[in-house]
Amino acid sequence: MTPSIRPEAEDKELQDKLRPMTLSLRNCFWLYLASCCLIVFSVLFLDRPISTWMHLNVDASDIFKPLSQMPLLFETLTALIILGCIKPKFRQQYANFALALTFTVITATMVRLAAKFIFGRTWPETWIHTTAGSNPSWIHNGVESFHPFAIGPAYNSFPSGHALFTFALVSVFWWRFPKLYWLWLLAMIGAIAGQLGQNYHFLGDLIAGATLGILCAQFSIALSKKRLKHKR
Repeated sequence: MTPSIRPEAEDKELQDKLRPMTLSLRNCFWLYLASCCLIVFSVLFLDRPISTWMHLNVDASDIFKPLSQMPLLFETLTALIILGCIKPKFRQQYANFALALTFTVITATMVRLAAKFIFGRTWPETWIHTTAGSNPSWIHNGVESFHPFAIGPAYNSFPSGHALFTFALVSVFWWRFPKLYWLWLLAMIGAIAGQLGQNYHFLGDLIAGATLGILCAQFSIALSKKRLKHKR
């Protein structure tokens, strides 16, 4: 006779299925490879026409601008959770979560700065105006190019820092609260829609940022688990 599965075992199995961070290394490899191919395809064939179309046809700042600030919401929640660990009772329940968020913020910051410096891509629109001039852009100057290791904010479009931080932090929230996956998916989609709708970034920038964000979250979650296990 086959033993029945306890309800708590079924609940744990369901949560594991809802956690995107539980994918095997093999599946992660293929997903990241597919993402890299999609980024290259977007840079070569989609970024310029989508940016042009957005500039000519979309004027919905009231809708997209709040969505473009999605990282600020999750950065605030992250700060509250980390500060909440001052209380022993809260720390006992959410220490692993807070540690994963801390590692994610640190990792995402380092990756964002390094990647932007390495790729040095120009922006879709001209946002930066200084006494030395304005940043070259696809819409205003017909310029869309990569300038590896270029210094200055005019070459910081790739990858999207907003997408990177949103996907990194939201992935950790998804890992900790997998049953709310629909909310985390909406936050991710909203961040992409907000940045694309405002023409702040090329589509390829956003896909790259999302990919790096998820990678940062996976690394940080694994690191936090190892750290707490070693501490015990």
